Amino acid sequence: MQKFPYALDVYALSDDLNPPSSTMQTIWGVAALASGVASCYHGYKRNDSVGWAVGWFALGMVFPIITPVIAVAQGYAKPAKAKQP
Repeated sequence: MQKFPYALDVYALSDDLNPPSSTMQTIWGVAALASGVASCYHGYKRNDSVGWAVGWFALGMVFPIITPVIAVAQGYAKPAKAKQP
């Protein structure tokens, strides 16, 4: 692989930064998984749909802080109100 002298070396920039510890990565991973599971449950109960459950799980894993907050604001695991025509 050819290296370009003008290319930005991201790894060289991060040498001075402290990488997260193994313990912190484990804690964040467990929090993300818990958020994903709780969000999955909310998505299924709210919409009665496996598709929505998968979507909420993915959002809970990617955004483990904000997704459960949104779920609680919607009324955790309460069915969505049907729209009146």
